[in-house]
Amino acid sequence: MLGKPLLAEKFRVFRKKVLDNGWKIGTNLRTLELVYSNRCNFKCKHCSTRAPMGAPSSHEMILEDISSLADQAHSLGIYEFNLHGGELLLEGDNLFDIIKAIKPERFYLFLTSNGYLLNEKTAQRLSEAGIDRVSISLDSFNEKVHDDFRGKSGAYKKAMQALDHVKKAGMAPFMNVTVGQYNVFSEDLESLLRYSKDHGYTTFINIAMPTGNWQGKLDVMIDESGRQRLLYLRKKYGNLARDLWDPFDKNKERVLGCQTISKLFITPNGDVLVCSFLHIKIGNIYEQSLKDIVNYGYSIKYFKEHSELCLAGEDREFVRKYLMDEMSMSEPLDAKDVFSDNDYV
Repeated sequence: MLGKPLLAEKFRVFRKKVLDNGWKIGTNLRTLELVYSNRCNFKCKHCSTRAPMGAPSSHEMILEDISSLADQAHSLGIYEFNLHGGELLLEGDNLFDIIKAIKPERFYLFLTSNGYLLNEKTAQRLSEAGIDRVSISLDSFNEKVHDDFRGKSGAYKKAMQALDHVKKAGMAPFMNVTVGQYNVFSEDLESLLRYSKDHGYTTFINIAMPTGNWQGKLDVMIDESGRQRLLYLRKKYGNLARDLWDPFDKNKERVLGCQTISKLFITPNGDVLVCSFLHIKIGNIYEQSLKDIVNYGYSIKYFKEHSELCLAGEDREFVRKYLMDEMSMSEPLDAKDVFSDNDYV
C-alpha cells in the first residue's frame, strides 16, 4: 500500500470505522468484485457461474462503463477491487486495457484465476500493470482429484506453477481453497495448508455453498464441527484468510461478520448481487447509481444486521428460507421478489 497513497488512506478510514464499530464490518464497504465475462477453459464441479452448463455471458462492459464503475467504487471508499470470471486470462491484451480503465493506483487490485494460462511472462506483466495479488484456485493436493474436479487435465501442475510465478513477480500469491463438510477434516486439506505456508503463500478459504452447480445441496455446507475445525486451522497455520474473519486480529479469533453488500458482486450484464455466492439482485449499474443500489441493499435487514455466520454458506435457516429456489449469476433472483415487507429495516 505504500506505493498507493490513495489506497492507503481508504484502508486507514475503513479500519478506523471497523474499530469504532467494535471490530464488526457493519455497513462499511470493502470490495467490488467484477465478473467481466464467465467464459472459461475449465468445467468446475462447483462453478457458481454455471458456465460449464452453457450459461451465456450476455453482456460485457465497455471500458467506459468499467471506468465509471471504478470511479463510483472509489468515491464510496471501496478499497479492494477483484477481477474474475470465468477465466480472465482468456482475454489476452484486453485484460490489460481493463486494468488500466480501473486506475489501479486507487485500489488493492487482485485477479482470481485457475492459473492454467499464467506463465512467468504474464505474471510479470500483471505486476507491472498494477495487480497487487493473484488468487489461484486449488481443490486438492492430489493432482488427479484436482484435475477431475476442474474438468481439465494438467490443471494442478499449472496452478502450482502459477503460484510460484506470482510470487516471483512480486505480487501476493493466494491459494484459494474451497472447504465444505466433505473435506474440512481431511488430511488432503491439511496437505494444501502446509504447502501454502511452507511456500510463503496466503491460503484464502472459500466455504462450500449450496448455489451454482451445488444448488440446494445443503450437505456441502460446514456444520458447527466444521466451523470449529476451521477456527482451529486458522490458529494452527496463521496464514489463513477468510472474508468473515478479522484480518487485523493477531490472535486469529475475531470475526468481522458476513460481508454481504460490503463485498458487492457485479455480473457481466451489470446486475449487482449481494455477494459472489448469494445470487440475489439489488440493482443494475446501467439503471441506478452504485450508491443508490448500496442504500437499497442495506435496507434489507439481513444485510445490515451483524451476522457471525456466512448467510449463504453457514446459516442453514437463511438458506432454507431464501436460497432453495433456482438461481445463478446469470439468472439471479430479484430481492423484491425474495423478501417481504417484514424483511426490510
